[in-house]
Amino acid sequence: MRLGSPPSVPVIIGVGQYVHRPSRPGEAMDPLEMIRKAIGEAEQDAGLAGLARKIDTLCLVNILSYPPDGLPGELTRRIQASPKIQEYTWVGACAPQWFVNRTADRISSGQARLALICGGEAFYSLKLKAKDQGSKGWNRTFPAKMPWMVGDLRDPLTALEAKYGLLLPVQIYPLFENSFRYSEGLSIEANRNELGEFCSKLSAIASENPNAWFKNFKTKEEIMNPGPGNRMISFPYTKFMCSIMDVDQAAALFLADEAVADELGIPPEKRIYPIGGADASDTWHVSMRRDLHASPSVKIAAQTAMAQAKVDIDQIDFLDFYSCFPCAPRITARMLGIPKDDPRPLTITGGMPYFGGPGNNYSLHAICNMADLLRREPEKIGLVQALSWFISKHSVGIYSGVSRQEKWVSSSPDSNQDRLVAPESPHIREEGEGPATVETFTLFHDRDGEAVGGVIFGKFEDGSRCLAKLPEDRSVFQAIMSEEFVGKRGKVKFVDGFNIFRP
Repeated sequence: MRLGSPPSVPVIIGVGQYVHRPSRPGEAMDPLEMIRKAIGEAEQDAGLAGLARKIDTLCLVNILSYPPDGLPGELTRRIQASPKIQEYTWVGACAPQWFVNRTADRISSGQARLALICGGEAFYSLKLKAKDQGSKGWNRTFPAKMPWMVGDLRDPLTALEAKYGLLLPVQIYPLFENSFRYSEGLSIEANRNELGEFCSKLSAIASENPNAWFKNFKTKEEIMNPGPGNRMISFPYTKFMCSIMDVDQAAALFLADEAVADELGIPPEKRIYPIGGADASDTWHVSMRRDLHASPSVKIAAQTAMAQAKVDIDQIDFLDFYSCFPCAPRITARMLGIPKDDPRPLTITGGMPYFGGPGNNYSLHAICNMADLLRREPEKIGLVQALSWFISKHSVGIYSGVSRQEKWVSSSPDSNQDRLVAPESPHIREEGEGPATVETFTLFHDRDGEAVGGVIFGKFEDGSRCLAKLPEDRSVFQAIMSEEFVGKRGKVKFVDGFNIFRP
């Protein structure tokens, strides 16, 4: 390990994860208490009790299971810290990696010396308490957006997308998956097999992760075949392919100036170096993107981060791509030129359907896992990629157990965006009439796994696009799930305020 690096070099000096498994309501825990415990784990990892009291910067990832009022001040009270910088994001799962990149910039410019990045969720505890009180579930109120929050505050949906019921990730990600399948030239059955094999590999990795929520390995058949306990959620996704948020998980890391690490006596073998990082966004709203099977911004973000680290994709030893739904890491891999037969797994953590999906904080667990892995093999290099919303924005970090540069070189998100040449957005026809071709689609399923509705993105002969509902016809739904529907021609008619597509 390199000693005596310039003080502008940022370094991770402690990581911690905490998993809470309450068996009764009296054992339920709020997310701030879980985060406090993860911070304690990170202090123990650094070998420095009370380290959190010395921080000058606190970066708290948005907590969906806790009201934003008083945050992050309430956390600083619990850990007895008085940081001069206290930041809290709105919704967006880029936040952990974005915080690392942002804080590394601050450390390199002398604006910070010791930072704490943390987050967590207590969905399982909330569910347990709700059930005890006779409720079927806890109140999943969408968190308020406050002007004092940091990061990206753009609304994720257009009014038109919301009008057609495209509100939740589970309703929107199939638009990407079905477009991706078609672009790959895969039949529905071939894609189903690929999904089962891909997800089973993620499950195997999670089963070996001590901090995973689900430790039981799932076979390809268990994942791909709908049945009791594995209903169809949104075609082609079964329950076992989808991110599971009902977990109690938290993570924390300390990021310091290397001079501070020296002062604190952090041994060289404990130090993990961010050596590259970048952020970039795609065309923000899904309905305005020309292609739903690609993400140009992840390529820009990754290339920029790797250029900063002076490596290319073939020199990356360990990968962890954000994995809320199977299409997300597979699209990222294709954009980065990683073939399907590449021996490197696309996650070291296990993916959100199997490791668990703690809201916006999954990638902080990935960074902590990467740090643990690189400590065992310090000469190797790891890449962590996070995304926000609907493959809308990416944050990439490159890590090593060896300091590989004289100083951290910041990457401006604005300059990254300037390099991104996004395809021109299609014209959207809110009131469509005439022949159209299906570009992609999503099906909505009920609690019994039955298809009950659907939405297509349709392309008219002049190249314009429409959103349209499918007719509520079970035979149409069954045909869609057994025969290729992308590319299907039909007619759009505007009826009672909605476009309706009939194949």
